Amino acid sequence: MMKSRMDRELDLMARSLQEHITLARELKLDFVAQLLTMTAMEIKLKLHGISEHEIESICARTGHTSPPEPRESALVINFPARGQPS
Repeated sequence: MMKSRMDRELDLMARSLQEHITLARELKLDFVAQLLTMTAMEIKLKLHGISEHEIESICARTGHTSPPEPRESALVINFPARGQPS
């Protein structure tokens, strides 16, 4: 079956992200690896035409229907613009 150009591009993006995920893990950049993994998953879902409803259905069947516990958000640090004294 011939893949569309968009499918090929999405596949290349997912493969490239996987390399970056591996590197982020090696560098102990766990949060970066997490974000990249979520991005790669979103691309793969689009590539394979998996809907949000299908994901919810899969989660319900595995018994993981309750959302994860809310976590404290990250502390945002405002850095001064370059060239300005702090």
